[in-house]
Amino acid sequence: MIKRAAITLQANRQVLKNMTWLTVLQFANYLIPLLIIPYIVRVLGVEIFGKVTYAQNIISYFTLTINFGFDYSATREIAINKADKNARERIFWSVLKQKTILLLLSFAGLLILYFTFSRVNDDFTLYLFIFLMNVGVVLFPAWFFQGMEEMGKMAICNVLIKGGGLILTLLLVKSSADYLAYPLLTSLAYVIFGAGAIIYVIKHYDIQYTKSNKTVDKNIFSKSLPIFLNNLFVSGYTIANLTILGFYHSNHDIAIYGGAQKIIMAILMLTSMPVNIAIFPKISREFELSQINGLRILKKALCVVALLLIIFCLWTYLLSSLFVNVLLGSEFSESINLLKLFSVLPFLVTIASLLTVQGLYGMRLQKYAPFVGLFIGVFSIMLNMIYIPIYGTMAAALIWILAQILEIALVGTILFMYSKKLCHED
Repeated sequence: MIKRAAITLQANRQVLKNMTWLTVLQFANYLIPLLIIPYIVRVLGVEIFGKVTYAQNIISYFTLTINFGFDYSATREIAINKADKNARERIFWSVLKQKTILLLLSFAGLLILYFTFSRVNDDFTLYLFIFLMNVGVVLFPAWFFQGMEEMGKMAICNVLIKGGGLILTLLLVKSSADYLAYPLLTSLAYVIFGAGAIIYVIKHYDIQYTKSNKTVDKNIFSKSLPIFLNNLFVSGYTIANLTILGFYHSNHDIAIYGGAQKIIMAILMLTSMPVNIAIFPKISREFELSQINGLRILKKALCVVALLLIIFCLWTYLLSSLFVNVLLGSEFSESINLLKLFSVLPFLVTIASLLTVQGLYGMRLQKYAPFVGLFIGVFSIMLNMIYIPIYGTMAAALIWILAQILEIALVGTILFMYSKKLCHED
């Protein structure tokens, strides 16, 4: 058994290495900003923290649009063409061009909100400073690093820059009057890191500029579109709940919900994202060679990950009070029950993501993803519109959990039916 375990570890050494570095990366992306929360909520106060949280929620729709599913579609293309320098260059410039176009369209969308949505109009500078982060989203070639399975230097650089952003925030944000400095410094960190990362990739991998290739553009766009649509529909039960909450409730309620959400999102980024991103290139190649073998590896991953996540969720539940009191303070005591509800999400979100990203996309069944996402998204928004005005934050939390359970059930059924068909044909 020891020998077999050693062989397994050796065979998956690159995956484990990537998972380690991705954990470091997620620490920089989500835990370092979370470390500043105890200071920020106490300096800004509940009301202004709720205002900033809501602005971040609105801008997240634009970030979702700019990413457009490239983090998976482009990652897969790079992983498949890892040894082909010319193909890598065509993919690189195509993704960068399409992200830039989406950034400009998103900014036009923000201007439309300025004229039509009072919350944006009243605090446009706040929304503009948060939107600036998307320049870094365009520049940062995470999909390229993931496809090349080269993430160590990227993770270290990110820790240094986010750490610098944290120090600047502590130095410059001294009272609620400085609330605009908080999102501005966060956005500048993304821009600086994005610029540094893209310069590194161009120089290190000798990426030569190539003219626009319509075939490559169309190929990447068409493969990204189903993923984007699915992510858009998924936003119906991951971020739309907070958006709808803002239609009916105060900044105080937004802060209570947003505080618990920030904690659980940081936890999710340490569980779901490293697992999915690290094993995605390997499973993509396995599915490319053999769908049956890809399914076998996916089942093993699900079993191991599920066991670990159950333990992780239990600890999250037991430590909910400690997390809220330390990170948010006594004014956020209402967030404790929300976080206890959210404690099941690391398990549900990671399993759902494994089934969808690794399963559907790996087996080239991504055509089903938008339909699954559309059904769950519309279902969740309807429930949110009905119950959030009455039950507020608790309704938003429960509907998010219900949506994740529904996604696991639907995607699991599709994969089960398709795997039976594969075994029968084999």
